[in-house]
Amino acid sequence: LIPTLSEIRETWSNMAFERACIDLERDESEILAHAEAYLNGLAAVFRAFRITQLEIRSKYDSAVHDASFADFDWRRLGPGELQSSPPFVLIARLDGDEGARLRKVMSLLETGMPIKVVALRSNLREPRRGSTSLLVPPGMTLETLPFGMQGVYFVQTCGPVADFEQRLFAALCAPRPAVISMLCEREGETQDSFQSRAERAIRARAFPLCVYDPDRDARFVMCFDLSGNPSVESQWTTETLTGVDSDGNAVEIAEAFTVAHFAALEPEFAVDLSEPPANSEALVQLTDYLALSHRQQIGKVPFIRVPGEDGNFVRKVVSPELTGQCAERLHLWRTLQEIAGVDNPHVHRTRAALQQELSAQQKTQLESLRKDMEKDAAHRERAAVATTVRKLVARLTGVEPSGN
Repeated sequence: LIPTLSEIRETWSNMAFERACIDLERDESEILAHAEAYLNGLAAVFRAFRITQLEIRSKYDSAVHDASFADFDWRRLGPGELQSSPPFVLIARLDGDEGARLRKVMSLLETGMPIKVVALRSNLREPRRGSTSLLVPPGMTLETLPFGMQGVYFVQTCGPVADFEQRLFAALCAPRPAVISMLCEREGETQDSFQSRAERAIRARAFPLCVYDPDRDARFVMCFDLSGNPSVESQWTTETLTGVDSDGNAVEIAEAFTVAHFAALEPEFAVDLSEPPANSEALVQLTDYLALSHRQQIGKVPFIRVPGEDGNFVRKVVSPELTGQCAERLHLWRTLQEIAGVDNPHVHRTRAALQQELSAQQKTQLESLRKDMEKDAAHRERAAVATTVRKLVARLTGVEPSGN
């Protein structure tokens, strides 16, 4: 046993990072073989540790334990052992059409291996998946992965977030498969530029912060955490636009900060924002447009306002592709709100029913109290009159009236 422990110490002291990391672009069978070998290497370490603990206490019995440890692999590791192990990381770059890559990630996660998928995105422009009028978007996104794979730890975050390291560490140490969705820098992008872009993406609901921890609670909805998002109880955050009116006077306008407003400063979205048509009657503000039914949207053109170079407000028409992405992101955000209990219609209905019931009870109690007080007041009034009459009779006749 002692030579085995010495060999383990030497091996893991000189372990190259590449042994614990692989790219999603590799063949799926190669990824699985690489992960299996790495995880079984970890199992060999804990196998030796378990044997050592038995030997220290003089509890190792060859007749009992030899067979038990003969086929010891990563599947025999406990949650504590997995939490203290260096993770096996799968790097997945999801820029562009992520459908095929996402399906591959799901296929690998279905094996149950405790691999950690780091999904990197620098471009938030998504391909059009369907009509903007669809109530539920037809495509699956990375953020909806916990709905179909409830045994997978999920976190969406990025470097500029205050608790980034804590959330990253928690995901890497989870004793189960995990997906870490991260917004990252473009090639050549400065840190200040990236921080500003990340903050705008989070404010616009284009990249909502989210944690799904299956070990937090046995109830699915209690496993979600949306903390860190601004205005978490609202559909959109609000931005105050400053500019000048037609007379040159300074004005301020409060406007919902949507995915389209975020896109206005992103080069990959340049084709999605254009000048408004001559017929201004067809223009409808984007947030109002998204609230319309499919029939009501016919003939309408969604637009947003952005600050112009001359200080005036400029209207920009939003393309169908970007409008669809805004609708999808809004639907996703509402779904996350409902599941996390932030804005759940069932909760609202229950609260309204309870308030109505409480109001009815209070009204009944107040009415009963009013009647009791009126009866008490009438009784007090009659008693006061009777007392006054007795005193008056006594003064006029000199005879004290009887108590009757």
